[in-house]
Amino acid sequence: MRLLAAATALTVSLLAGASAAPAADVGANDDSAKFAADGGVAMYREMAAVGLRQTIVGVRFKPSQALVIQDKQLLDRAIPNALDAGLRVVLAVYPYPPREIEAGLGTPTLFASYVAAVAQAYPQVRQFVIGNEPNQPAFWRPQFTRTGANASGAAFGRYLAAAYDTLKGIDPGLEIVGIGLSPRGNDKPKAKSNVSTSPVRFLRALGTWYRASGRTRPVMDSFSFHPYPNRATDPLDRGYGWPNAGFVNLDRIKLALWDAFNGTSQPTTINGLRLHLDEVGWQVDTSRRVGYQGKENVPVTDEITQAAIYGDLIRRSACEPDVDEVSFFGFRDDGLRTGFQAALQRADGTPRPAADAVRAAIADTATGCADAPRPWTPIAEVVGAESELRVGSLGRVMVVLAASEEARATVCVLRLSVRGMGGAAARPIRATSPGCRTVVVGPGSLSQTLSAPVGGDVRGNVSVELTAVSNLTRQTLAEHELPVPR
Repeated sequence: MRLLAAATALTVSLLAGASAAPAADVGANDDSAKFAADGGVAMYREMAAVGLRQTIVGVRFKPSQALVIQDKQLLDRAIPNALDAGLRVVLAVYPYPPREIEAGLGTPTLFASYVAAVAQAYPQVRQFVIGNEPNQPAFWRPQFTRTGANASGAAFGRYLAAAYDTLKGIDPGLEIVGIGLSPRGNDKPKAKSNVSTSPVRFLRALGTWYRASGRTRPVMDSFSFHPYPNRATDPLDRGYGWPNAGFVNLDRIKLALWDAFNGTSQPTTINGLRLHLDEVGWQVDTSRRVGYQGKENVPVTDEITQAAIYGDLIRRSACEPDVDEVSFFGFRDDGLRTGFQAALQRADGTPRPAADAVRAAIADTATGCADAPRPWTPIAEVVGAESELRVGSLGRVMVVLAASEEARATVCVLRLSVRGMGGAAARPIRATSPGCRTVVVGPGSLSQTLSAPVGGDVRGNVSVELTAVSNLTRQTLAEHELPVPR
């Protein structure tokens, strides 16, 4: 999926573009500064000293208090302090708690009015993230309808569209960053816990709603994604299986965005949509450290490994032309071990090795990617599509299908004939069952027994058509001949 330069001149051009392209701005997603006695003055200065460029601050919309800007007195102090420290302030506005959404207390119109009030209260803020992990039940419910179809994509889409239109009405120059998507979901409406939607399937549902709505305006200028690891003990290169996605699976997210919105008024990364990795972090061991309470509830890594991952993530993000921002979750740790301990500072304010690693990586990428960038273009086929004919242990013809994403495979047995004896012309024969069948395959492989006789005298063709469920225009076609070599 990555394009290689075919000529030296083009290669030089790409490399020149890489050195000139700006690196992603690095920041921290941290609400704790607004609760500090000094309104975050000290912490924001420390953020800037590390080289961070932005701070993301959450602002919740509580439907039962739709006219009240939550924590407004704290925001009134913290936002000017962050700006004075030289940081860009990003406000992440999202509905909460999910039980009030589920109860119908909120509406897109109420939410848009709230977002407008926040924007008008803080005109110095130029960037708003709308939403926070709406594919997770901790932030949005319901995820599914009673019939098991996704419900969160369309429902959240209405909130996102209303906020976009309202904010652009206030100032067309405001940047609207959409969604804040979680990297994981189980897609199980009847799961015993955490009934959630995978990021790929959430984007599919959002795109389906957008196309059906007839909307002719975008819903976001940039896209926010939270590429947390599955476990804090995972290395950076260990991502997720489809339809979930981590940092090393960004191509999967780009393809999901393209599948959802290509050909509509909503840009994709091909024509202007930017990526913001607004929450990411690897939790670390805090045993024998002061300032912490409780017992750790998840596997954690060590501080040296965390530092190496953070530095590598920044450098590699600088080579992703579509990534504009990277923000680590937490600048200073939460003191409760049942919370999240992945920050650049420990709970007592002392810096972790990650702080120096981040500072060094920011300096190393000041002029952009040190290597060739990683341009991405969408593929026209099913990801990882393969098909092969085999003769099974019982002597039957089988087709083995494989795909790295969910796909529908139509397999047809065509033009069967048997060679005549003594040089006689071949005569057609019929399959023992209907010549075509359709199955769902992927991610992974699937074997199907075909209604085709086995034998050296049998001639015929087997056609295979795999179609991506996420985008019916992406297809992989193959044709195989009988007999099958043993």
